[in-house]
Amino acid sequence: MVRSGTMSTVELRRQNRNHVFRSLIDAEEPLTKQDLAAGLFMSLPTLTQNLKELDAMGLIDSSCTTDSTGGRKPRLISIIPGARFAIGIELSSGSIRMVALDLKCNQLAFQQFARPFENTDTSAKELAARLEQFLDDNSLSRDRLLGVGITVPGIVNADQTIIEYAPTARIQKMSPAMVNRYIPYPTFLDNDATCGGFAEWWNHTEMENLAYLSLSRGIGGAILVNGSAYDGDHHRSAEFGHMCIHPGGRVCNCGRRGCLEAYCSATRLSDDLHITLEDFFTGLAAGNAAYQNTWETYLDDLALAVSNIHTMLDCNVVIGGAFSQYLPDYLDGLEARLSRLNPFTDDGDYVHFCRYHDRSICVGAALRYIAEFIVKV
Repeated sequence: MVRSGTMSTVELRRQNRNHVFRSLIDAEEPLTKQDLAAGLFMSLPTLTQNLKELDAMGLIDSSCTTDSTGGRKPRLISIIPGARFAIGIELSSGSIRMVALDLKCNQLAFQQFARPFENTDTSAKELAARLEQFLDDNSLSRDRLLGVGITVPGIVNADQTIIEYAPTARIQKMSPAMVNRYIPYPTFLDNDATCGGFAEWWNHTEMENLAYLSLSRGIGGAILVNGSAYDGDHHRSAEFGHMCIHPGGRVCNCGRRGCLEAYCSATRLSDDLHITLEDFFTGLAAGNAAYQNTWETYLDDLALAVSNIHTMLDCNVVIGGAFSQYLPDYLDGLEARLSRLNPFTDDGDYVHFCRYHDRSICVGAALRYIAEFIVKV
């Protein structure tokens, strides 16, 4: 329960209501008033008033009862997960992904389109039309929509009006952000890996801080400090893909040589070999010697990058992106390399793999609206 001081009565009431709401969000099962009051150290009259306000907002349900030891059966109170939802859209060099999440972060719908990201007026109109169709196809009420988070594979300026740099989409200079101009709902535009990192932080409650390394057709990243993204002075932090690991080496999409992206993007094991990732890992499991040599070199490069990130930031490193789903089977080899590279200890157990894999980015974009709503109720 929040106590007054210099805080206004209106803000005090809002914060108390928010504590009740967040307790219900976090609860795995419905709670009684007595459970809530005890957990929040809140009087029953104050709790009752907060519950009335949440009920008026259409956010809670108290229609069910539980067994009683005598007298009236206590009512069970729970969140209505679908009372609000948010959309996350990931725009990439190969496809568009859309996901809808409810207040408990359950996936309501998901769809993927084979359509590369293009920052054009025509593509903006098409994206808006696809979004409307997505809402209709899945019977998602626009009245409950909190907003639409959109990610792009590049750097977006602080006021979300310009895409400054997106080499995988062949944007090397500042370009006005057009992708959300025809969407009639609240939107925000952000870097793809930043949203992916937020999704992983949200689901790793044991980690106060983490570095997120996204491995897909491009490579990006995010740094989360107590759940807040560290953006840097120019909104360009954690561009791990353009960290040089081999000076003078392979040419990167950015035009320079030796970048991590030139060595550890998903294309290194697919497009460059004229096969799919599935083909590569099937062949690797079958003992293909050429694939094995390529994979050993890949792990060496990945371990070097992860070790550098950990040495600089001193926090857990979560590997995500479309490629991450293939990595858990090779964790021992990666950790062994990391332990050899660690200048302080002989372990590499600070590396983890993401929970959402190829959906982390669009999930994180939707989660940003869910998190904002939860904090402000």
